[in-house]
Amino acid sequence: MTRLLCTTVLLLISVVLFGQYKVTGKVTEEGKFVSQATILLLKATDSTLYKSVLTNSEGQFLFEAIPSGRYWLSVSKVGAKTAKQSIEVLQANLQVNEIHLQTEPKALGGVTVTARKPFLEQRVDKLVVNVENSATAAGGTALEVLQKVPGLIITSDNISMVGKPNVLILIDGRTTQYQDVTQLLKDMPANNIEKIEVITNPSAKYDASGGGVINIVLKRTANLGMNGNVSLTGGLGIYNKQKEGLHDNFYRLSPGFNLNYRKGSWNVFGGYSLLNRTYFDNSTFDRAIEENRFKQINREVGEITSHNYRLGADYVINKKNTVGVLLRGFYRTADEVVTNNTIQSKLSNGETVSSFETINREAIVRSNLSANVNWKHVFDSLGKELNIDADYAFFQLDNTGDISIHQANSISESNQNVDNPVRLGVFKLDYTHPFKNKAKMELGAKSTIASIDNGLMYLRNGIKDLRFSSEFLYNENVNAAYVNLQKSMKKWELMAGLRVEQTIAKGDSAGKKALNRNYIQAFPSAFANYKISKSMGAGLQYSKRVSRPSFQQQNPFVNVIDSLTYTRGNPLLKPQTTDAYKFTLSYNNQPFIGVSYNVTKDVIFENAPKQEGNLTYTTPENLARLDNLAIELNFPIKLGKKIEGFGSNQFIRNHYKADYLNGTYDKAKWNWMLYSQITYRPLPTLSFEVNGFYMTRFLNEFLILEPFGNINLGVQKTIWNKKGRISLNFSDMLYTNRTKGRLQYQEIDVALLEKNDSRSVRLTFNYSFGNQKLKAARNRSTGSDTEANRVKTN
Repeated sequence: MTRLLCTTVLLLISVVLFGQYKVTGKVTEEGKFVSQATILLLKATDSTLYKSVLTNSEGQFLFEAIPSGRYWLSVSKVGAKTAKQSIEVLQANLQVNEIHLQTEPKALGGVTVTARKPFLEQRVDKLVVNVENSATAAGGTALEVLQKVPGLIITSDNISMVGKPNVLILIDGRTTQYQDVTQLLKDMPANNIEKIEVITNPSAKYDASGGGVINIVLKRTANLGMNGNVSLTGGLGIYNKQKEGLHDNFYRLSPGFNLNYRKGSWNVFGGYSLLNRTYFDNSTFDRAIEENRFKQINREVGEITSHNYRLGADYVINKKNTVGVLLRGFYRTADEVVTNNTIQSKLSNGETVSSFETINREAIVRSNLSANVNWKHVFDSLGKELNIDADYAFFQLDNTGDISIHQANSISESNQNVDNPVRLGVFKLDYTHPFKNKAKMELGAKSTIASIDNGLMYLRNGIKDLRFSSEFLYNENVNAAYVNLQKSMKKWELMAGLRVEQTIAKGDSAGKKALNRNYIQAFPSAFANYKISKSMGAGLQYSKRVSRPSFQQQNPFVNVIDSLTYTRGNPLLKPQTTDAYKFTLSYNNQPFIGVSYNVTKDVIFENAPKQEGNLTYTTPENLARLDNLAIELNFPIKLGKKIEGFGSNQFIRNHYKADYLNGTYDKAKWNWMLYSQITYRPLPTLSFEVNGFYMTRFLNEFLILEPFGNINLGVQKTIWNKKGRISLNFSDMLYTNRTKGRLQYQEIDVALLEKNDSRSVRLTFNYSFGNQKLKAARNRSTGSDTEANRVKTN
């Protein structure tokens, strides 16, 4: 890893700086100046989009800070034929000859030029990860793609953003609060994803839940006629089976397709994907308790089969009204065996006191069906519009676990069965009202009703164990309203918003009231951007966010891991709130320096440890205040004409302060995270991509986690006039993406190590068919699958 880090740093230091020049020109149509025409600046080597601008009222356009080289100019406007012109930027500013557009009798309704997007696009308000054409993302899962995104930290399947310990996951703009989002991301093939948007400071328009927002946009075209794509991925894990204590090979197979048909007023779309894979997860826990040492070695091996589907349609009633329906869901089965070996020994001399083996065989079934109906009404051509969505979703979650504990000559048998139906409904409306003086107002409201029933039957040697069995019924209603105001002035872009949410939550356990809450919270937000010069800009951001406890965290039932270890929910949990501040400096609208400060109160420690004699258990607790400071430095990478990429440095300081177990936990630590992604295109149809990250030792709640990282390599070749694409990639090449750490507080001393099937080789074939001419599409966001990071389905 040290050699990899040094190589990456040297490569970044050797980035070549080229002279940068201005490109200016003028656009006319039938002798008249053309305003608001779209000008695309494309690289001549591979048609990659470099920049885009609009013409002013006198038909003029200006590109600044353009490196020398050859480019294509693509000029388009509605009602005219697209014009293309080849240009070459040499050692001086370039004045392009006047570009004349030809009027077209019938407008095609959209731009017909296509351009390859870079893997990462750093925009003013978000980071966009263009997954669709990435060689290293091909054939992976959504969670594996998120591991490649700068600023995101994934440890033990928990996703956090720099300075934001809890993240709201959106799928096509819709939240997913009542399902296990981590499992959803594990099962979602990356071949279904177009792009991922990372929003560090969301506005009042977004749900207040979660520290930051990650929006996963699935593939969907709106091209005329029939079109779509098919894909097939095969993969194999690469491990030292003897070293990892494994006996089998680990594979994945993932076919899928997406279809779209657009004609007249109708647009019908759908898709299906299958993910079948085997996996493993190895973990070791080494605990010191008084005079004894307890070492637990866990080996989890399993197979999952997940079917994901969606079907929808939009119908344009007239110029002002469009309605749509959407059905989506999944059906997932999993069989896994978890073997736990526990050895108790004396700390003084290492003499073995006792040992036992726990085997847990689990059968897991998950299913979901969600429906959405929506209506969009456009009041006028100035942008005044209303969007209304109504959703209903049903989840059925079932677990059956057979647990046997082998110690000396005795065997103890137990069984736990979980029956967990989830029902939810959502109503959501959003209204946009622009004003003439470069101002805009957004108003909206949303109501979510969820009912969750969890029945846990625990049998010990065939007899119901009342201590571990439970029935927990949870009902939640979240009502929200928001207003956003935006205003543009000479050098200022201003936005301020307020979101108010009411939460009503009730929980009954074994016929007794375990939870009864009704509270209202206000979430203000404010954003200001100032244009220092034509190239430089500065921005200030503030937002208040909330992370409500999940359904499982509030469920008081006990989950037995082995005879010495278990977890337990906490119905007394309160929501944690975060005040987030950020300052940015940007160049050509690309933020390259950012400083953020986040204060989180009533921090929910997911696994607060407790000790009862030889028994260790964890439970979520509101324990601490977290002060987080993050300094970001983002920069482009360019070496010649064929090598380009993106780099990011983040310096992070976490400071936790908590009163716990009759003591005060007060600890702070700095850490550094480096991310780099580089693409080399020797030919327009061939590309090589390398990306990776490195994280130094860092503080996460009670844990000090050791440095870790990974490096990924991908090769991609387009065939058949760029309609086919073959990708070969090697993920986590050095097998360094693992979690290793230690927890030391009061009388608790635990060391841990976790590794899973992160290293693999995957081969993916993707083929696009039908009409590929780009056309403006209806873009909408609904409230479907609402509120979802909060129910764990595994």
